[in-house]
Amino acid sequence: MNMKIKDSIAWAAFGAVMAIIMFPSCSDENEAGILEITNNEIILQAEGTPVQVEVKSNTEWRIDFAESTWFSTDIRGAQSSRTYFTVTYDENISDSERFCDIRVFTKDGKTSDVIKIKQLSRYPFIVPASDNMELFTKGGEYNMDISTNVPETDIVITPTVEWVKEYRISDGKLYFNTETNSQSPRTGSIVLSYDDQYQRKATTTINLSQAYSEYANAELVSYPTVYGYPVGGITNNVYIEGTIVATGTSKNFPNNRYVIQNETGETVVFESESLITFAQFAKVSLCLKDGTIKEESEGSFTYRLISGITAAHVISSELSTFTIPEKTIAELTDNMVFSLVTLKDVEIASPVGAFTNFKTTDPGAADRKANKNYWVEKFPAYYRYYPTCIRDKNGSNTYMLTSLDAPYAHETLPRGSGTITGIVAKVKLTNFDISESRLCILPLHREDINIGDMNEITSVLVEWDCNVPDWKEIGASTFTEYHPTGGEASQSNAILNKDGNKHFQQTYADYILGFQDDFRGDMNLNTTDGYYGRMRGGAFNSKPWSTSSYFYVDKISTVGISTSLSLQVEMNASWGGGPVAVVEYAYSMSGEWVKVDNSEFTILGQFDRTAAGGQTEKNIPGYKVYDFKLPDALLNRDNICIRLRPVRLPSGVSGFMPLRLANISIKYNK
Repeated sequence: MNMKIKDSIAWAAFGAVMAIIMFPSCSDENEAGILEITNNEIILQAEGTPVQVEVKSNTEWRIDFAESTWFSTDIRGAQSSRTYFTVTYDENISDSERFCDIRVFTKDGKTSDVIKIKQLSRYPFIVPASDNMELFTKGGEYNMDISTNVPETDIVITPTVEWVKEYRISDGKLYFNTETNSQSPRTGSIVLSYDDQYQRKATTTINLSQAYSEYANAELVSYPTVYGYPVGGITNNVYIEGTIVATGTSKNFPNNRYVIQNETGETVVFESESLITFAQFAKVSLCLKDGTIKEESEGSFTYRLISGITAAHVISSELSTFTIPEKTIAELTDNMVFSLVTLKDVEIASPVGAFTNFKTTDPGAADRKANKNYWVEKFPAYYRYYPTCIRDKNGSNTYMLTSLDAPYAHETLPRGSGTITGIVAKVKLTNFDISESRLCILPLHREDINIGDMNEITSVLVEWDCNVPDWKEIGASTFTEYHPTGGEASQSNAILNKDGNKHFQQTYADYILGFQDDFRGDMNLNTTDGYYGRMRGGAFNSKPWSTSSYFYVDKISTVGISTSLSLQVEMNASWGGGPVAVVEYAYSMSGEWVKVDNSEFTILGQFDRTAAGGQTEKNIPGYKVYDFKLPDALLNRDNICIRLRPVRLPSGVSGFMPLRLANISIKYNK
């Protein structure tokens, strides 16, 4: 054989051997793992049971996803014999869908896939202001508030009768017209329905009842004449004239209860079984025949209302202009009860938290954790209204009443000043130590509270929110001075403390101030751990107490201030009840202490989650805000000191209990 050919063959053989050595054939260990995902898009309901997601693989596999507070899985990886993982998720209580991408990959990282998780928003709903609606004899346009979480344009409106015309939904209201009823009372309905792309349905029916008036020949009488009628049925064919100032639709006022008010401010309160559709400030002629006068009471205050009124009692109704009387708090009088007024130049005394700052549940037993309204359902009388302390530029104060049913109940309080329009009300709220002699204001709608962020009445000189300081790690740490958390920079050296206090720490003890939970209706509204509406470490707790003990603030300067000063404090006591206390002032801690006029107040025992003795009509389900006008003797001073000191125990309280302080501030008028 030719030597060149031999060399070529040799070199070819050598190359083949080297190729085998350098590039061995693929083995099972180097094959890319196989993944098979049955469904790359998983749709979760707003609320439901855990879902299994199928994964098939010939090797070990892993999953990875961004950390989430609403979503979790039972495993992060598995052998090839495991063919699924389980997704657990929290209820979606919002109106927005939630998303999460899960990356599935083999252990060697060579093969991967993505599963897209989508959780639907809460179930669609359409809720009218009332299921029943009474219509006048005369035809015209009507409207009703509609609460929904679906697009208004996708709601199908279906009247069941031909005399309902020109219907539509716009800006949260259902509008429709009716023909005049010229024969006899008649009924019908309007059905509102919605279907989404996931086969979820929402349907509601509004039942209509159109009157045929039989009261056209009634005689006009005055409001005082009506006041003189005895309790029971009204047999006289009489009517009154006035303006409808409460239309029966407010969630902050009893359902289907109305107020008609004349030009002099006199009022008649009436109610119906089904909603009568009045326009706000409609001028009406209202027949009272066949209505029933009954009495209700708030403690010793007794008032009358007329029940059994229907749309047929409305002889006429027309739109009108109505001038709401403007008043200061001091100008409110007993004869204004149930009339609509506007309080001018007012502010929230201590604008911390929400319009309702109730203790509604707690982190105790499982059933209480799971139910955000556990105590509300068990003791509804204790939760009728939350009384928010308000004050005006003249230093007068009263309470603004808010029901938990009000749609703004959990909205954060505005810090500015302005006006509040509402019904003048007397209520007896024993849990807040508010008697029926106090004239309060009850707004019918959120827009009646015309207070923004700009305060034209007062400036905060100094404030302590009594919250765990952001800069201090809670735990075993302590600190000895507590400086202001709000107010003017010139007061940064001011201090809040208690007599004999050694230091501040997480838990309270004798002569040691510790942190206690506060109740804030705008916080932790999505939690199910019992801390709904609750703020950890939002107040101070303290002991021991006696008539020689006190909370105090010191090192406050009022130099340059020549306008009125005021003090706001937010407090409660352990469930056994607190003392009667007073506000005192001095110019140094060692100086002579002087009692502030009209400053005596009772610190109320907090509603307790375990002790039956702390679950009475005298236990406050939250904290109470107190507002005091300070004397002019404190103006233009280099240093002032204020203290809160017990002076005696009230009836029914056997000893001095721990006291809590959730907020304290000093303001001055602009």
